[in-house]
Amino acid sequence: MMKSNLKVVLLFFALVIAGAAIYSCKKSTVTPDPNLSIVVSRQIVVSAINPFTNDSIGQFTVAITTPNATINQTATGNTYVIKDPVAGNYSIVVSKTGYATSDPKIISVVLPTDAKSSLNLKASIGLSKAAVAIVVTSTSGGSIPVSTFADAPSSAVVANVTVSPATVFTLADGTKPASVGISVTNVPVATQTLPVVNNQVVASSVSVVKDKIAMQTLNLQPEGLTFDKPMVIDMSIANLYPSSMSTALKTAFQNALALNYVRKDGTVEVITPDHFSTDRNTVYYKINHFSSYVLVNSAVVSFVRQSTTESPAQTVVNPTCTAVLAAGSFTNTTTYTNSDTAIPNLAWYLTNLSTVNNVQYSVQVKFDAVPAQSNSYSGESWTCNLENWLLTVKDPVSGAILTKTILIPNADQVPHPTFTPCHQ
Repeated sequence: MMKSNLKVVLLFFALVIAGAAIYSCKKSTVTPDPNLSIVVSRQIVVSAINPFTNDSIGQFTVAITTPNATINQTATGNTYVIKDPVAGNYSIVVSKTGYATSDPKIISVVLPTDAKSSLNLKASIGLSKAAVAIVVTSTSGGSIPVSTFADAPSSAVVANVTVSPATVFTLADGTKPASVGISVTNVPVATQTLPVVNNQVVASSVSVVKDKIAMQTLNLQPEGLTFDKPMVIDMSIANLYPSSMSTALKTAFQNALALNYVRKDGTVEVITPDHFSTDRNTVYYKINHFSSYVLVNSAVVSFVRQSTTESPAQTVVNPTCTAVLAAGSFTNTTTYTNSDTAIPNLAWYLTNLSTVNNVQYSVQVKFDAVPAQSNSYSGESWTCNLENWLLTVKDPVSGAILTKTILIPNADQVPHPTFTPCHQ
């Protein structure tokens, strides 16, 4: 009986050891989950650049309004990173001593539905050097020239601000000083800072204030300064219109010029021309406060983003099985010309540049090399988001309303590696 029980115990231990060996063998042969090596990174990268040279500007201050909070920080280098953003709109303003504070830039965050997908949004914001303040007295008044580029005082003068003698200044705090330090910064729109090649300008975005395409911005400081007599701004408009445009048509378009001031509550104050010079090369406006004014062509009724759609996917595949796909890039472009039948002078409406025949919106995204995988063709795929903008124009002569959908690609989507079996 004892021997029988001993045999049973020994047999039990033998089965346990064999089972453990079999389990250990099976565990060691299981293929590791490739998803465990995926590092998910989601961020908004904010950078400041000189819009005239495209050089990076470091040590800038960033003010960010997120869907949940307000952030005020100083970048230690050339970028400031917002990690793990939540879905919603982010309003970003950058500033730096000696530079004019930027207009808010809105970044819309749409989180990927795939938990393993990364998200890398870039907010590149221009900072222009502020103009030197000029002291103007109430007894003598004064005139302040506005240069094309604030950081190049010798550049062409595009406007003058004339202050009448015996002007009573009132600052934002209610005080009435005998003299004030006035500075004016001219900020060209994004497309105007890009090179024009073969009568074509290439842009990655469009500058829009409310629903108007900006021609240029006049940043008049100190903000909130008012005066008992209207100040006069004269602006050169000699080079704003294509040479092929008739004098009658130029005059009609000039009458559609306006200065827009976007109030804090989002409403817009529209200032129409007071008068023109005899040769119609200069327009004069009367203003009663200092703020940031935007020169617009009111013949452009509105330019509004309607929706975002996806373009067909672009793919590149290495034709050699089990081989590395070299690093490369994808590009998406859309082009619009002055000869468009729906809206003649379309490129001019979009850029406000008299010397261009075409405007091309273009984005490029780069991808890293895709490693080889056994019995597979290594590839890369990218889907571009296309912003659908509706341009509405009122012909200043006939009064006809013309519309055109403008597709502007953006780089929100990131490329993804693909692996296709070599043999089905």
